[in-house]
Amino acid sequence: MLLAIDIGNLQIGLGVHDGEGWRGRFRIRTVSEKTADEYAVLLEVLLKRVGIGPDGITGAILASVVPPLTETFRRLCEGIFGWDCLVLGPGVRTGIDIRVDHPSEVGPDLVADAVAAYERFRGACIAVDFGTAITFTCVDERGALVGVSIAPGLEVAAEALAQRAAKLPKVPLVPPRRALGKNTQEALQSGIVLGGVGMVEGLIRALSSELGGNARVIATGPYAEPIVGLTELIHEHDPWLTLEGLRIIAGRNRFP
Repeated sequence: MLLAIDIGNLQIGLGVHDGEGWRGRFRIRTVSEKTADEYAVLLEVLLKRVGIGPDGITGAILASVVPPLTETFRRLCEGIFGWDCLVLGPGVRTGIDIRVDHPSEVGPDLVADAVAAYERFRGACIAVDFGTAITFTCVDERGALVGVSIAPGLEVAAEALAQRAAKLPKVPLVPPRRALGKNTQEALQSGIVLGGVGMVEGLIRALSSELGGNARVIATGPYAEPIVGLTELIHEHDPWLTLEGLRIIAGRNRFP
């Protein structure tokens, strides 16, 4: 079985695939200070919940945007459990051409998103990943990753306001009853959540136009939920899109 690992700034996505389907998928908090041994204990507990022992895993594929944890999880896989670990980066066959000025600057999670989105739609598409940042990864009709747009995430915006403005609290990121906020919480939710919808829709329209006008849009990431139901420009929602991309890439490398 394959273990797919997506290390983001806020959360780590983990999934076990048995060749036919996902046996289990989990999210845990990203804590850079944790050691490989600490993560190993946590991973064993999660695997046990779905009836899998460490010896049932034959290999792992890893995408990470947190450099300190890249090595931590490599040690976890190879040093503690003895699994082969494929780290997504230069030299790994992805099956997708990256046509940007500096391909090495494109995060491995975005590459995985692009691979999974194009595999699903087989045409021009945009993968919108709602995390620390909101990223829009664009794939043309021939399956090339042709560009990315990056905006501040909703959680980051909410925290920034709470930290920089003495009288503004941090609020739950849920849609308000109306755009006209009648109290501070509603006013913030209107600006952050509904304003976020406007930003997302504006970028989708601009990016889709540059892709030819008919791009399909899929949302993913831990903070997609508040936005997905508020716009018709997002066609599908898959919280685990990045893990699916990693699974596809592992197969293209005949791994494990």
